[in-house]
Amino acid sequence: MDLLIIIIAFLFFLIGLIGAILPIIPGPIITYLGILLLYFFSDLNFSNNEIFIYTVATVLVFFSDYIFQLFGVRKFGGQKNSIYGTMFGVLIGLFFPPIGLIIGPFLGAFFGALIDNKEKKQAIRVAFGALLGFLFGTFIKILYSIYVIYIVAQKILTLF
Repeated sequence: MDLLIIIIAFLFFLIGLIGAILPIIPGPIITYLGILLLYFFSDLNFSNNEIFIYTVATVLVFFSDYIFQLFGVRKFGGQKNSIYGTMFGVLIGLFFPPIGLIIGPFLGAFFGALIDNKEKKQAIRVAFGALLGFLFGTFIKILYSIYVIYIVAQKILTLF
C-alpha cells in the first residue's frame, strides 16, 4: 500500500513541477497535496513542524509568482493597464505554450504600458519588468518543486 501511495505522490510532484512552468496548473499546491498524501497515508516520517513549514512555503511560493510579476511591472514604471495587460498576456500565452508563456506577459505589459500613455521605449522597459518577474517567479516554483522531490526521495531512501 505504501508503494502505491508513494507512486501517486510522485505523480502529484511531477504535475506540480509541470505546474511550476505552466501557470494554468497550480504547481506548488499540487506538490503540497503530494506531501499531505504521504503524511497521512504512508509510513514516511514528517513532523508537524515540517508540515507547517511546507504549508507556509507553499503559500509564499504560490503567491510570489504573481507578486514578482506585479513588482517587475511596477519597478520598471508600469501602471494599472500594464498590470492588466500582463495578466491578459499570461492568459493568452497559455494557448501557445511554451513560447506564449514568455511572450504573452511581455506583449501584454507592453500594450498596457502604451495604453497608460507611456512612450514606446518606456513601454518596452515595463514589458521587460513583467518578463523578469514572470521568469523569477517560475524559477522559484521550480526550485520549490525540486526541493520537495529531493527531500521526499531522501526520506524514501532512508526506509531501505
